[in-house]
Amino acid sequence: MNGLKLYHYWRSSSSWRVRWALELKSLPCEMIAVNLVNGESESPEHLKRHPLGYVPALETHQGTLTQSLAIVRWIEDTFPGSPPLFPEAPWEHARVLQLADMICSDTQPIQNVNVLQMHSSDPMEQKCWAQYFIAQGLHAFETIASQTAGKYSVGDALSWADLCLMPQLYNAKRYEVSLETLPVIQQISKECERLPTYLASHPSRYEPQS
Repeated sequence: MNGLKLYHYWRSSSSWRVRWALELKSLPCEMIAVNLVNGESESPEHLKRHPLGYVPALETHQGTLTQSLAIVRWIEDTFPGSPPLFPEAPWEHARVLQLADMICSDTQPIQNVNVLQMHSSDPMEQKCWAQYFIAQGLHAFETIASQTAGKYSVGDALSWADLCLMPQLYNAKRYEVSLETLPVIQQISKECERLPTYLASHPSRYEPQS
């Protein structure tokens, strides 16, 4: 199955999750950058792909999908080969979704650029806001992961939970959120950072060159 196109932004957490999933499945995909800071994402053309003006959006032979979980779930169901991103056992599957949702629903959206701008026009106020919610989300993740982690967030297999965690840690570093009190997350991070697919999907590979 060919012809996949991913509309993404280099530093978008949601985009990174999808890039990483594509790398893990070794799926060829054309990467098309959409700028989130210069108005390009609000263009009529992009709003046809994603009515909220966000990324990612994956163009497939069946149509265009948005929302990182929907995209990765489609990738998993359509290309079910190794490695699986969701455990087969119902309890472990639920644990992966639980941890991922802590990031995708309760942490990352609250520190998106549009939310920060609505909160305040002061960069320092924006930073304090982001630091608070990132720290809160990561501490909650740590509490659950301390019960579920092996090498990775749930057991010894990389999963959707890890694909959500690592981009959030990238944001934590950007906003100078300390990870010192999060030993489980630190260990998971070390394991993930060794993976070629993590490096291949990393924002540094897609940062625009001035």
